[in-house]
Amino acid sequence: MLVDSTQSIGERLHDLARRISVLNPEYRAYSHVVPLDHKLILTLDEERTAGRPRSPIHGLTVSVKGNIPVAGLPWTEGCAIFAKRVATRDAAIVKQVRKAGGIVVGTTTLSELAMYGIENPFEPMGLNPWDVCRTAGGSSTGAGVACALDLADVNIGTDSGGSIRNPACHCGVVGFMPRIGALSSEGKANHTPSLSTVGLITRSVSVLIRAFAALGGGEHEAAPSRKLIVPTRLIEMVCDEPTRMLFHSAQQALSASGFTLIDREVEGWLEAEHAAGVISLFECGQALAVMDLSHASSGIRDRAAQANELAAGSVASARKVAQRFKDVLREALDAAQADAVLTPTWPFAAHLLRAEKTNVNGIEVPINPHRNCFVRAANAADACAITLPSGLYPREQVPAGIQLMASGGSDHRLLAVASLAESILPPLPQLPALSMAKLEIERAQTLSPRRN
Repeated sequence: MLVDSTQSIGERLHDLARRISVLNPEYRAYSHVVPLDHKLILTLDEERTAGRPRSPIHGLTVSVKGNIPVAGLPWTEGCAIFAKRVATRDAAIVKQVRKAGGIVVGTTTLSELAMYGIENPFEPMGLNPWDVCRTAGGSSTGAGVACALDLADVNIGTDSGGSIRNPACHCGVVGFMPRIGALSSEGKANHTPSLSTVGLITRSVSVLIRAFAALGGGEHEAAPSRKLIVPTRLIEMVCDEPTRMLFHSAQQALSASGFTLIDREVEGWLEAEHAAGVISLFECGQALAVMDLSHASSGIRDRAAQANELAAGSVASARKVAQRFKDVLREALDAAQADAVLTPTWPFAAHLLRAEKTNVNGIEVPINPHRNCFVRAANAADACAITLPSGLYPREQVPAGIQLMASGGSDHRLLAVASLAESILPPLPQLPALSMAKLEIERAQTLSPRRN
């Protein structure tokens, strides 16, 4: 949507409405869509024409994850428990969107209560536009799908264990998790307060930087060192061969363009990932304990039961492990004078929806929790992290991603180095679904041209 700057905001919104009507019934990015506000569109167009944009995202379209309230829309969190709830006011981040001149398009689909699940029996989750038989990630599923299908310029999600980076990776777009509190979480549901942060999914780092600044992240000049730590032994241990090959190609491209890659392990990585899982389970259990779970799915009830079975002292131990990893991560980056730690985003390709195991280095491993081995460590350390597209898996023809992770508070430096890396990595091919949608819309316009 950002390509044709000659269009008025109103024209772009009408084009978007056509794409949503064509693509959303099949790919389920949105659960609820806001009707076009013609008065607002006219005002924003006039302000832009007069050279008075409100912010860097003036006139851009914005989707909001379904666990964040948007006034007047159902606020279900993707769960039958809240089937009849309607938001009476905007969350703080939504208020900021409106103040900045962004246009809220609607709320996006998610896994139930933003807790992990491959399916949602109450509100069907978004489908991977590269292959609908494979996961599109979660829990910010619809946000990733909406971004990939160009159904919003900026897509707001939440991340407590990869929930932004997973769908961004599988949908072939950019997903950014800033440190907790960088963007306001006031007013939204938060069932994992020690881990969860509000973040963004966009089609490019440049748009992401604009959105982060406009929505509360601020602006800051950062000069990256172009040094990245690569925990090679960890990557070789947990990734399958196709992932390692794609990651190696990304490494070669970065090295050839002036990046220095430092082979160094970050002690306690997998222990921290596991600790994040324990903390998440405990805090989710605390939230579920005060809900009427008779309306929840069996998966949510199972999660509540698992939380009740946590061993005494396990949560306190997990918090100590997470804090220790946070310190180790900062020390490793400072010692190497590096911008970030570079890893794959996932250790294997997006899996078939009902698959429970996959093969890694000749060993059958459970997809959950092995899928988390890179992303969830960042939540344990209250770090900032971003995933960038880094090619297609040759057999599955779905996107791969690289993750850059830095200590919390280094958000602007991370975005600067991500912008450099994005310019070096090869772009993905055109998503077939977008090409087909364009043909269908052009055909409809030929039969029934738009009236001026």
